[in-house]
Amino acid sequence: MSKLRRTVPFIAPGGNGPALLLDSVEMPLSAAGAPGLLDAIRRPINLGSADRCISADLAEELVEAQYQACLEYIYGHPVWRGFRDGTAREALYAYLLESRHYLAAAPFRMASGITDALRPSQLIRLQAHHVVEEADHDVYFENGLAAMDCPRELVRQARPSPVTVEWVHLMRTVAAYGPLAAAICSGLLEYTAGDRDAVSGWHTMLVDSGQLAEDVVRAIYEHVETDLGLGHGSNWRDAIRAAKVVPAEELADWLNATTLVAEMIVRWVNALGTGLSGELVAQLPDLALESPQRMLGGEADGLPVWPAEVYDSYVHGPRSANPLVRRSLALAYAFAGGVRDREAKATAKTAATIACDFTDGAARGWAGEPTQADLEKLVESWMTAIDGHRLWRRLTEEPTLPLVHGWMVENYHYVAGIWQHAGAVVSACPDTAIRAELVKHLIEEFNHGRMFLRGIERARGDGYQGLGTEQLRPLPTTVTLVGTLRELGLRDWKAYVLALTFLQLTLSTAGKEVHARHEGFYQTLFSKLPESEALVSAMRRHDAEDTKLGHGDDTRELLRLLCERYELTRDVVAGAALIPQLAWSFLDGILEHYQHGEAAVLQRVGWHVTQ
Repeated sequence: MSKLRRTVPFIAPGGNGPALLLDSVEMPLSAAGAPGLLDAIRRPINLGSADRCISADLAEELVEAQYQACLEYIYGHPVWRGFRDGTAREALYAYLLESRHYLAAAPFRMASGITDALRPSQLIRLQAHHVVEEADHDVYFENGLAAMDCPRELVRQARPSPVTVEWVHLMRTVAAYGPLAAAICSGLLEYTAGDRDAVSGWHTMLVDSGQLAEDVVRAIYEHVETDLGLGHGSNWRDAIRAAKVVPAEELADWLNATTLVAEMIVRWVNALGTGLSGELVAQLPDLALESPQRMLGGEADGLPVWPAEVYDSYVHGPRSANPLVRRSLALAYAFAGGVRDREAKATAKTAATIACDFTDGAARGWAGEPTQADLEKLVESWMTAIDGHRLWRRLTEEPTLPLVHGWMVENYHYVAGIWQHAGAVVSACPDTAIRAELVKHLIEEFNHGRMFLRGIERARGDGYQGLGTEQLRPLPTTVTLVGTLRELGLRDWKAYVLALTFLQLTLSTAGKEVHARHEGFYQTLFSKLPESEALVSAMRRHDAEDTKLGHGDDTRELLRLLCERYELTRDVVAGAALIPQLAWSFLDGILEHYQHGEAAVLQRVGWHVTQ
């Protein structure tokens, strides 16, 4: 057997079910419990002393090996095989539309990597140049969709899949870490185009197999040719060379961030095959735009907020196989009732008219200039985005210890992120009274991450030796939620206050008592899985502490100040409304990953240093 590259493991979807993938070697998930496996994985991905600096040569070698392992993982997904054998046409349509949405957000997700600096270094110049070159690359996929008779105004107006929104915000989050992190993480995507013959052959296959017309493929292949002509495949190498040396602890973080990007891409590819984006593309030639065009980009506009079942249906497919149900849900999510049929009579019951009626009944949109009471009611209505999530059903009906453990670990990462996003909004808020309330919230939440950490470590005992909670890589959906809260705090502090209200009101409606539904949930979980009680004790303590501190009442005071002092426009509410959607994603990431058992916990091992 050839020597394995130094890389983290993945849980890879495959034709015969998921498997633990270490470099290019697949193992059954049950292998996670094999003696010595964790040590064998951890040893090579330890970068040594935290105060060590890694040379550019070694950093480049490590990054490239991680890229190659990530690509084994990404291109092992069954959807790619479906593209090759012509059995995944709907997923192919989804690929065109969601790629267009992802590329349209390039300036939004990339420019945060052009950080403040004492001087405009070569590293920052490289990232700025990359942003400029990528700024309009959505046009290639838009041209391809136009060649399929998809009206451009509909393509631009369609709401991106929840997973595409996640991916955009993950890349925006990692880019904000700095220009080197931005270059290494985005380099994974451009590294895939390095094999020109393979990429060209794949596009040719799409034409030869009759899956896409030649003019459609020619349009999207121009994107590959443009990137190759611009030399984007070497940007990450140039960035490492410009950095000259990389502190070991930083390199561990950037390598881990790269693995999160790979995991998000696989989640995205999975949604292409199971979700409704392809169904939407098939309908676009027969539709016309009815409502005014949205001002904000789909990656930044969270309105309307949908029940969890709708997000779930758009990503994983609806429970009903009825074609009209699929078409109606696709149109409702993507256009919120804002399209009509080109030819059908106004009285006809079509997917577009059903979608309009469904939107009126199920979606939580914008009513305009709300009072404090109206705004509180609106924000509380957003709870439907998480209340009906499948995770809660799984935890109360078929819980497993790895799933509960993963739920707690991801909540630790989320709660510990308070410093990042609360600090961001405090720095951005100019209103002294509101800022004082935000500082109070930061003070009260300051050590809650430690509360989770201690509780999890105490409950685990001797389990998971060598996998300390702090060292576990958070899921990409968790990083996306925390990162988006931080970016929202910097970009629109009023929207952050609304988002904070939503997050705090998930616990208690009023007063000093934990909401009865929370205690009922815990008791149901413990009755099904008694051994989970010790692990979940930190969550219950956190609930009780937040309630004792009166966070529900504090957030109502924030709402009062906000309504009294400022006009809240649709754009402000739309920015805040993105958080319920990403909270759905946070829960969905936990369920989709940790349902794989002990292997899912082992798989969170990451690049690390010796302190």
